[in-house]
Amino acid sequence: MLQEERFLRIVKYLEQNKTATLADLSEVVNASIGTVRRDLAELEKSGSLKIVRGGAVYRSDDLTRQVFDIRGIEHKAEKQELSQLVGTVVVDGQTIALNSGTTNIEVAKYLVGNYYRLTIITNNLRIIDILEHGKDFTIIVPGGVFDPKEYAIFGKSCEDDILSYNIDTALFAVNGISCEKGITDFRMKEVGIIQALLKTSKRKVVVADSSKFDRVAYLNVCQLSEIDCILTDSGISDAMIEKYEKHNVKVISPRAGK
Repeated sequence: MLQEERFLRIVKYLEQNKTATLADLSEVVNASIGTVRRDLAELEKSGSLKIVRGGAVYRSDDLTRQVFDIRGIEHKAEKQELSQLVGTVVVDGQTIALNSGTTNIEVAKYLVGNYYRLTIITNNLRIIDILEHGKDFTIIVPGGVFDPKEYAIFGKSCEDDILSYNIDTALFAVNGISCEKGITDFRMKEVGIIQALLKTSKRKVVVADSSKFDRVAYLNVCQLSEIDCILTDSGISDAMIEKYEKHNVKVISPRAGK
């Protein structure tokens, strides 16, 4: 089992059971206790858990403790599935924007495999590593302050730089979507980036797996009325789609008829 798979199984087990012994986790991930000890040490650094004598305890997830690497593992298949819908909103030759976020990493992979000529603005350095393999891509990185936890550029200078461009379509990776609170996120520095992209983009598209619906992070980003549509995976229910469409939000998923 790969390390990232062990990380996710450990976090999910602790999320459900709140506490676990080394023996418990060794069985969960089918690895030695020595390997589990090393995994716990890495996960404690990320804030996902706390090591205690003989095991670990879960740290309550209020959407503020999640770190980039752990988020990248969660719901990866769903993110890959929804990225296949990018073709419904992006046309070759456009200028587009991708903000920081693990969902947009999957979007970037789709773009490289399916487009020939794009101008792409992003503050996410992981995305740049992917986009450099594009056939005829122009990649623009707005200037600012580097945050190693998110592998991204932030700050007022970054936001001001974004505002100097005219963007056809912006694809936003976010952490929460609700009818009451709209689009929300726990990344304080990323909120300003998204809001700058909202101001300078013709088309505003949220890319979010189905677990993000009816979920609220502690920072308000924008109202649902400020976006044009949401791309999501087939795990979303028909009832959930209907609920959001009653709020005049177009939800695009691979589900039949959608």
